[in-house]
Amino acid sequence: MDLLLPFFLHLSILCISLSLIVVVVHRRKSRNTKLPQGKTGWPVIGETWDFMMAARCGTPEKFINHRVRKYSPEVFQTSLLGHNMAVFCGSGGNKFLFSSENKSVTGWLPHPLLKILFSPERVINSFKEESAKLRKFLPELLKPEPLQHFIPVMDSMAKDHLKADWFPYKQVKVFPLSKTYTFALACRLFMRIKDPEHVSRLQIFSILLLKEYCQYL
Repeated sequence: MDLLLPFFLHLSILCISLSLIVVVVHRRKSRNTKLPQGKTGWPVIGETWDFMMAARCGTPEKFINHRVRKYSPEVFQTSLLGHNMAVFCGSGGNKFLFSSENKSVTGWLPHPLLKILFSPERVINSFKEESAKLRKFLPELLKPEPLQHFIPVMDSMAKDHLKADWFPYKQVKVFPLSKTYTFALACRLFMRIKDPEHVSRLQIFSILLLKEYCQYL
């Protein structure tokens, strides 16, 4: 046992030294790299917990607003779901993102989500194709004519939702009900699915997809 003590002592010193070297190199790289203001939070989980708690309280915007006031109204850095990222805010940020496609920025999804959505041999090409379709689809979707069609549908569905899921009860849980309404509205507007049973099955699949994604993190 006495012979092993020097070995463990040297091993501990080596591990501590390597850890210090990694920390110093990381800090030097961070100083030399121009990054937005902000912080990435805890290792691995980042600031995901703070964001989830804000969302659970029904005020996810507080997570953004707090950092906008603290760091910058234009852009700040954070870490969510295991990935470091920059959050662009306001009209200037939107303009930069939509006008810099394939120049300063490119379409991106977390690797675990790519694994779930696309086959391994077609991950990159499939995502690029879907990104191109989405870019063509969004401008058409936001034109006045489609919006004029969407508003009556949204109004009608909101009234039906309140009548069926809110008014009969003295107390309701807003967050799950709002998610159900939003999902049903998306199915109606984007996929023209009206059948409640069909929508319910799709929502179950989306929950399973989210759980699968969290397991990959």
